[in-house]
Amino acid sequence: MKTTFLGHGLDSGNKNNVGKQLAISFESKDYKKFNGFVAFASISGVKMLQKHIDIAKLNFNQIRFYIGVDNRGTSKEALESLLNQNIETYIYRDTRDFVTYHPKLFLFEGEKFTRVIIGSSNLTSQGIKTNLEASIQLDFRTKTDKQGKKLIDEIKEYYSELIDLSSSKINLLTDDLLQNLIKENLLFHQFGGDGKIKESTNNDGENNKSVSDDIIITDFDIETGFEQTETTINRNNSVNFGKNDYDKFEAIIERYNTYKQNKRPSGIVSKHTSDRELFYWYQKMHALYNQGTKSFPFEIFERLLDVDFPFDGIGRKRKQLIKWNKDFQKVIDYKNKVNPNSEYTYVPQFRNKSNPYYKLGIWCAYQKQRRRENPNYPPKWSEYEEEKMESIKFVWDKSALGSMPRDDSWSDSLVELENYYQKKKNFKTVPSQSTYIGHWLSDQMSLKTKQDRENRTDLISPIRMELLGDLLSTNGIEWEWRKQKEREGIESKIESWRIVENFKNNGTIKEFREKNPELLKKYRDDVAQLKSHSKKWNNEKNNWKYEIVDKAGFPYEKH
Repeated sequence: MKTTFLGHGLDSGNKNNVGKQLAISFESKDYKKFNGFVAFASISGVKMLQKHIDIAKLNFNQIRFYIGVDNRGTSKEALESLLNQNIETYIYRDTRDFVTYHPKLFLFEGEKFTRVIIGSSNLTSQGIKTNLEASIQLDFRTKTDKQGKKLIDEIKEYYSELIDLSSSKINLLTDDLLQNLIKENLLFHQFGGDGKIKESTNNDGENNKSVSDDIIITDFDIETGFEQTETTINRNNSVNFGKNDYDKFEAIIERYNTYKQNKRPSGIVSKHTSDRELFYWYQKMHALYNQGTKSFPFEIFERLLDVDFPFDGIGRKRKQLIKWNKDFQKVIDYKNKVNPNSEYTYVPQFRNKSNPYYKLGIWCAYQKQRRRENPNYPPKWSEYEEEKMESIKFVWDKSALGSMPRDDSWSDSLVELENYYQKKKNFKTVPSQSTYIGHWLSDQMSLKTKQDRENRTDLISPIRMELLGDLLSTNGIEWEWRKQKEREGIESKIESWRIVENFKNNGTIKEFREKNPELLKKYRDDVAQLKSHSKKWNNEKNNWKYEIVDKAGFPYEKH
């Protein structure tokens, strides 16, 4: 857990203040839920945070305030603004004498990180920026920090009746509730003009003046706020993997395997073991790993992975490393199936979610962001991962290679075809052959047809047939596209013939002609065209067409 003091008022610089930290926390993608418990709110405090809350609405699942109205410390205009912004707000009111709702607590919760800000700051411009205030900010990992979990559990237990909305003392802020609060004289009024707001110097409800000063609402410079980072301390105890470690490695790793089999399958060497040399070796391997994988030879690290050495105990890092290696193997399998003859390994980011390699493309794109040290893509990129990707000549940026080999461009062409089919209007169509992707698709269809006709296997690989075939099928396209269009055209004309015959048999054709003359003409034109076309099917290539019309019972002149 990382603890930071947030104070302002004494130092005009206000390096760390509650306002800046609220602003940057609302803009952070680390959090998905916000709960704010404050005694009082003014229009200036709400307006200062408005644009930052607007950003939070795009990422957060919940933004909720619990605000008090004791001692006329909250303004009518502040609540009106929260209503207009559709921010979920609950009003806490305890009618007992000498009891004041007085918390100043802000909770930001995310899957990985949690932030708690607690102190003396209300939701007012003075409280979050200019007053002499004191608060503490606590940052910790949501799932793994025991102290942090205990703290958040205690807070939620204490405020449980507010959080689960079961308390009789809270009511959802609505227009009707606001009007009732005004009638009961529980709110103070602020009046403004020319961008100025009337607000008392101290509107925390305990020293409210009858005369108010003009203040101007200003924005926060959130560049000086700081986001949540790692809360653990790194210690630098430098160790080396020397010649003596090389000489003893094979003997010790055999003893380590025996220890795992007979005593601890987890692979963790107990500090109480009688084999002290094995324990110190185990500790040293961990120390080397924590310094970075280049601290020991690559082949040694590979050997440790092979025996399932528990880096970082049996915890998250070890699981991450095991999963990463499994995903890395999927990249190798993809390359061997799709581009086996290529010198390089390249996995595009497919758009079609039904593509069997869609998730693999997403994984590779994620690794690219990690490698760029993008803080939103943890964990930190390691030297081991870099060496593994280099070993298969993975292409991070295909433009750096200039003109890629023809074999490597096949996957890119498939992605471009996926992009074409992202548009609904392109369903059951193929790109024009005047375009690159249309010409490429025509080539693939021709290769597939020729391979089937000549009973070959060398023109298009099974995995490419599967990938392209699935994409085409999903979008209503068959490999023999021209034949598909002809068949569907024949079937459409047969349907027109059936409609006309049905009108004749029911004696309703005259009535239909009077109501829909153009449509009847279209049906009859279809029938005439099909009879005319059938006269030209005088070779073996067109026998399949005769089979369709014969099966339907369509009358035509046979040769």
